[in-house]
Amino acid sequence: MTTATPPSDASKEPVQPTPDTHGPFGRVVTAPEDSPTPASSTWVTWLLFMVPLCIAELRDLSEPDIERLSTRAADLIASHGDDAQYGGHHQRSARTAIAQGLAVLARADGGVTALGIHACMRPHVGCPGTSPARPSPSKHEERDV
Repeated sequence: MTTATPPSDASKEPVQPTPDTHGPFGRVVTAPEDSPTPASSTWVTWLLFMVPLCIAELRDLSEPDIERLSTRAADLIASHGDDAQYGGHHQRSARTAIAQGLAVLARADGGVTALGIHACMRPHVGCPGTSPARPSPSKHEERDV
C-alpha cells in the first residue's frame, strides 16, 4: 500500500509559533505606581522573588491539586493574615500562602495586579511587563522638582 503526501506550497513561508506563555516562571513585574493596591518596597521585593517560584511549582499540578492549594492558601490567609504583616507564629506560612495565591491568580486571563506587583502567565494586552521602560529623570530635572 502506498500513501500520497499532499504537495507543499513552496511560496508559503513556514509559520513561526508565537509563544503562548512567558516561560516556566511567568512574568512578574513591579506594578504601575497608580495600581490600586500598593505595598511596601520590602513586600514588593519579596513577592518579585517568591511569586515566580510558586508559578513554576504550579505548572505541573492538576486542576484539582491547584484548587486544593488555593483553598488551603485562602484559609491560611483568612486565619493568619495579620501574622504575615505584623509577625507571629504563622508569619512564614501566611506569607507563602499569599505568594501561592498570587501565583494561582496569575493563571487568569490578564493575570493579577496586587500588592505592588503584576503577575501573569501568558502575554496579554496592557501587560505592565511589556511596556517600554520609563526613562530616569536627569539630574537637571530632579533639581527642578
